[in-house]
Amino acid sequence: MSADRRAEWQQAYQAALLEVDPAKLRDRIVHAYAAIQTYRDEASRNNSDVDYEALSDALSNLRVLRREAGLPANDPDLKDPDTPGPHH
Repeated sequence: MSADRRAEWQQAYQAALLEVDPAKLRDRIVHAYAAIQTYRDEASRNNSDVDYEALSDALSNLRVLRREAGLPANDPDLKDPDTPGPHH
């Protein structure tokens, strides 16, 4: 697993958290969810160590951000990626 993938989801997540323009927020959140999904999928394929706690925390914070922004819960682009822990 490349450090680039880890940095990519973290940067996308930070961009969503720091976005102040409501017109851009949905896209930032969608990008963060997609980056987390890509990272998780690649890590799973490569049997890489993943910080599931960090991913879980990020997804939880994105859910709060989504709710606070008034974005619909049933938006398919804002669906949480499955983030199983290491015991799954």
